[in-house]
Amino acid sequence: MYVCLCHGVTDRAIAQAARDGVADFDALQQRTGVSTCCGACRDHAEDVFASACVSEAGATVTVGQWQPALLNR
Repeated sequence: MYVCLCHGVTDRAIAQAARDGVADFDALQQRTGVSTCCGACRDHAEDVFASACVSEAGATVTVGQWQPALLNR
């Protein structure tokens, strides 16, 4: 599914970046361009990235000062 229409970034590309060890959302933006144009996708992109990081590392991921509710269980 497309997450960022401006740059054609999919949830699969975000998951691949997490598998490749991209450590934070800023690095994800540099690698993929996600949420660097209009910004409408930022919240969803952060959710997808956090979920992908949890799936890969099994650890809590903090994106900036925001921590996904999914991880607070």
